[in-house]
Order: sequence, then structure tokens, then C-alpha cells
Amino acid sequence: MQIQPMSAHFRVPEYSTPGAAALDIFMPQAGRCDSQRATKVALGFSAAVPPGHVALLLPRSGVGFKHGLEVNNTCGVIDEDYRGEWFASLRLKSTANNAPLQWEAGDRLLQVLIVPVLRVIPQVVTELDTTDRGLAGLGSTGR
Repeated sequence: MQIQPMSAHFRVPEYSTPGAAALDIFMPQAGRCDSQRATKVALGFSAAVPPGHVALLLPRSGVGFKHGLEVNNTCGVIDEDYRGEWFASLRLKSTANNAPLQWEAGDRLLQVLIVPVLRVIPQVVTELDTTDRGLAGLGSTGR
């Protein structure tokens, strides 16, 4: 994936282990976020997502688990044809002490997962094929 630095403190995203599914993103500058409002953060680069793929921007598991970090729109979706700087809107889940999360330049808060995209052609039909589950909804398959 081609990446264009847009910050003097840019560091190339990397896999933290040989079995890692997502690339860790290094924050280009120090910052903070809290549970009161979302914080827009520039990630310091733009990239060309490979054709037929999408980049999903997610919190790193440990930061999400330990500090309640989340991407404000649940998951950042970066399409293959977007060429602008990557940003994230970050916030914390509400906590008892509402302590903000602070980070330094170079910290890894986010990760990007590159996944293939199946493009479908919507077809309007009068009814859908049947399945064993049918119309049974939320919780219908058990605990």
C-alpha cells in the first residue's frame, strides 16, 4: 500500500507481530480525548488503499479494553479512491472517573485493517429465499 507522509513526525504503520491482522498506526503528535466530546485527530499521512479493498480504522484492542477508547463513528471506513489525509474521531466510553486519555507522539492508539470488498448489484425482488432461521430476529439463536 502506498503511503504519503503529511507530518514531520510520521512513522510508517507496521504489524506488531508476524500474526497481526492489522497495521498499528503511530500518532504523529501528542493529544488527548475524553468522554464528553469527540476529538478529531490527524493521522499524519494519506494512502492508496489497494483496489478492491477498504481500510477499516479501529482502536487497538488493548487501548480500547484498558481505557475505553473508541472511534466515534464506530469504525472509520477509508475507500480505495480516497487520497486525502487520514483522520480519526476519537472519544472514550463514559467511565466512573471520566479521566481523559492522553498520549504522546509515537504512541499506538489505532490500527488499520485492510479487507477485500465484494461489490454487489442490488436486485429488487418480491420475496426472499427461505432459510431455517426465517424471520426470527434478535436473540433467536440462543445465548
